[in-house]
Amino acid sequence: MRINAPLERSTRSVAADWVELHALLDASVANEQSLIRSQTVQREPDHGSLLTDIDAELVDEEILEPENDELSERVYEELAYRERVLGARYPFELVSEYGKWALRRRAAEREAEVAAHNCYICCLLISAIHSELLPTKSDHEVFKSSARALQVESYLTAAEVLGGRAYWFGFPRPDGSGMLKAIQDLASSMGTALAPEERPLGLSANAADGTVDIVAWRPFLDGQAASIVAYGQVASGRNWTAKPIKSFIDGHFLPWFDKAPSHKHIEMLFVPFPQHHEQLEEKKEDFRTVASEKARLRENDYGVVIDRLRLAELMASSKVSGRYETSDYQTHEAFTLAWVEGALEYAADGTVSE
Repeated sequence: MRINAPLERSTRSVAADWVELHALLDASVANEQSLIRSQTVQREPDHGSLLTDIDAELVDEEILEPENDELSERVYEELAYRERVLGARYPFELVSEYGKWALRRRAAEREAEVAAHNCYICCLLISAIHSELLPTKSDHEVFKSSARALQVESYLTAAEVLGGRAYWFGFPRPDGSGMLKAIQDLASSMGTALAPEERPLGLSANAADGTVDIVAWRPFLDGQAASIVAYGQVASGRNWTAKPIKSFIDGHFLPWFDKAPSHKHIEMLFVPFPQHHEQLEEKKEDFRTVASEKARLRENDYGVVIDRLRLAELMASSKVSGRYETSDYQTHEAFTLAWVEGALEYAADGTVSE
């Protein structure tokens, strides 16, 4: 198994991801004891092979030091939070095992739940690949195609955000179109914008997407201007805070239109991890309260953040709402399912070709 143990400095969200990854690959070690053992090995590597073997007997009671108990509580709280938010759409369930908690795969009973589970697992693997949990070389196919996998998940959920339609604008686009052609097609699809016949002066001939990956809108029956429009950016890696979409729309995207789709718009950011993924603990402050306030502030720079939990929630609705053409949906869905299968093989035993 290629999965690294979470570092001691890792946040509760990263450690929770570690447990979820093991629940995917080997349910027998997705539990409190294995998490504690992984941390003990880092602190006390001289304990020998007993502690470095993830399948060893349950760890001795003396290993359950206060810091381990605290870590266990935080990870349990994080896993319980994810389960509470998503309910049956969460692909795992917390159970009691030998007086300690453990995580198991959850069986999906409905088509919407299957879609939500697959989306969540895809995002979990993308997060792990772009972190220290599942180290992957940048030239490996699993790594190279991870950004497209998240683009697909974002596209297939974007229409649900506004209850309308969505357009894949991020480059490379499925139809291979250039910037001007994509602007023209988008304007035609929306019906509330006007695109030029030629590239506007001053704009780059090498422009790809103007940093906009997804466009979503809610059209009205009257077809008039001033519909509800959202522009989204997809960020799969660690540098997701480097390019807030608000900084680019006015100067790099909207000038491509003769008449923009709307005067006002919403910004969105799609990410494969929970919003609080990098949040550290603060003494004397409730973690969830701090996370909520950080999310409130984050909107000022990045717009509405559609994270892993929100993606899974939206995907459950997207699967059954019929907002996408069936063939289009199935083609993109097949890509992510194949990507997840390859990523799981790579994580489990490395059978994916290098």
